Amino acid sequence: MSIPDAVPPPKRQTFLARLGGFAFVTILLLTGPTLIGIGSSMAGSDEELARTGIHATGSIVDFDDVRKASNRKITVEYIAADGTGYSTFASVDHDQHPTVGGDVTVIYSESNPGKAVVVGYDSSGVSVRGIGALFLLIFTIPLGLVLIIKRLRRNRRQRTA
Repeated sequence: MSIPDAVPPPKRQTFLARLGGFAFVTILLLTGPTLIGIGSSMAGSDEELARTGIHATGSIVDFDDVRKASNRKITVEYIAADGTGYSTFASVDHDQHPTVGGDVTVIYSESNPGKAVVVGYDSSGVSVRGIGALFLLIFTIPLGLVLIIKRLRRNRRQRTA
């Protein structure tokens, strides 16, 4: 005879469900530090280019002034030593107010004139590093704390049982 109000025991997770959950948590935990590493590498590459590259005068041809700080960018056109024209972009801080048509200093690679940095403006590596730090603060640290607390509670329950 069965009891109509009896609660069935909870279903155990399958191995694939546990593996999927573990993979998701691992990706969340590693994304922030990975982005910080990639951004730091990009910023370091730009700093090296700024030390060793060729200086040229560029002209600001476009300034995208939007409310979101990560989208404020200028587009700069410059002419390399071989006479070929190139363009590059740079991130703009909220305290910077460039004007279209204004001159800026561009430093470009001698071996690859299309790779350039604009002096006085942030490179894209700084933005990637910032996104990684934000991701770390929003997901990695809270998720890590939740996992640690969950583990401590499980250990405490096992000791008291």
